[in-house]
Amino acid sequence: MLRREPVGVCAQIIPWNYPLMMAAWKVAPALAAGNTTVLKPADTTPSSASLLARIAAEHLPPGVLNVVCGDRDTGRSLTAHPVPRLVAVTGSVRAGQEIAASAAADLKRVHLELGGNAPVLVHEDVDAEATAAELVAVAYYNAGQDCTAPTRFLVHHRRYDAFVAAFAAAAQSLRTGPPDDPAADYGPLNSAANWAPYRPC
Repeated sequence: MLRREPVGVCAQIIPWNYPLMMAAWKVAPALAAGNTTVLKPADTTPSSASLLARIAAEHLPPGVLNVVCGDRDTGRSLTAHPVPRLVAVTGSVRAGQEIAASAAADLKRVHLELGGNAPVLVHEDVDAEATAAELVAVAYYNAGQDCTAPTRFLVHHRRYDAFVAAFAAAAQSLRTGPPDDPAADYGPLNSAANWAPYRPC
C-alpha cells in the first residue's frame, strides 16, 4: 500500500512575468496535497500574490497561505530557513543554482523551473511569411517576457532572406500600449532593468 503524506511547509518563489498565474500554479497543488505554503512574489510584482492571499484568507484557515514580499535577500532567507521542507522556484538558472545549494544543507526537496533558451528550426519547405507571422506572435507574447518565447532562430539558408524580411515586417507591425488599450498587441516590459537586453544597437 502506498501512502502519500504532505511534506509540510513549502517555500515558493515566483517570477514577475505571470504573477497571478504563477502564484496559482504554485499554491494550488501544494494546498491540494495538504501542505501549507510561504509564497514570495517577485519584488516588482507583489500585488497579485498579496491579493490572492487576501481572497484566500476568506476561505482558508490562518497560516495555510502566507505571502512574504521582498527582494533576493528575502528569498535567500526563506529557502535557507530550516522549516520549509520543499522549495519550489520559477526563475533564472542563477537563482536555481543558489536555491538548490541553499536547500541542500537541510536536504529539502527542490522543484526548479528555470529560464529557457528556446530555439526554433525553420526548414526549407516552410511558407516564410506564414511561419514568421506565427513566430512573431509567439516571440512577442506577453511582450516577449516568457521563458518559452523563442530566442534563437536556426533558418535554412535558402529561406533565410525571405524569413528575416517577413519576421521583421511582422514584428514592426506590432503596437505596444497600456494594458487597457484594445488596439495594443502587447504591453510594456515589467521594469527598466528588463529593457537593457533589448536596447537597439
